Amino acid sequence: MVELNIVDSRFYAVVDRLSNLFILNIFWVLSCLPIVTIVPATTAMFSVIRQWQLHQDTSVVRNYFRYFKENFKQSFFIGLIWTAISLLLYLNYFYLNQDQTGAKNLILLPLLLTTLLFAGTSGYLFPVMSHYDVTWKQAIKNSFFMAIANFPITLAILGVFGCLFIVLMYLPALTLILFSIGAYINFYLCNLVFRKIER
Repeated sequence: MVELNIVDSRFYAVVDRLSNLFILNIFWVLSCLPIVTIVPATTAMFSVIRQWQLHQDTSVVRNYFRYFKENFKQSFFIGLIWTAISLLLYLNYFYLNQDQTGAKNLILLPLLLTTLLFAGTSGYLFPVMSHYDVTWKQAIKNSFFMAIANFPITLAILGVFGCLFIVLMYLPALTLILFSIGAYINFYLCNLVFRKIER
């Protein structure tokens, strides 16, 4: 009877966590519909996930909207910066694709490295913003240095991004839960770095 209770409690914990991830993902998707709110919504999602992983308040709805409001201004500003950088990178790749001269090969490698650093920094940015009380400048700077100093974990985070992209290409219906699962794994990996720094 005791063993059955243990199994039941573990099963319940898994079902409870998956249902919370589903609810969180739905709120995130709805919050992202205006497009300009993607970054504030993502910061709120990571903040809720942080609470779960640190075994603090497990509420989804109340905490999500509280973090959305608290971090909106800073997150929105970072979103503008990230959009500008993303657009700049896209334009560089677009014009590089049109270039038929030998200069193309000289520019491609630095551009790929810049993209890798940008993607790596992005992987730490939301966990840093949700975990630490920092300014937007400190959040970007700390995320950048963490991405470089912890390259194996950075590669793992980028691997998670890549897997999400591939799965969504073939199973778009998983949009209803996959982003929150990806964020959960992302924060778990970043928290390994945070704990190492905080020792």
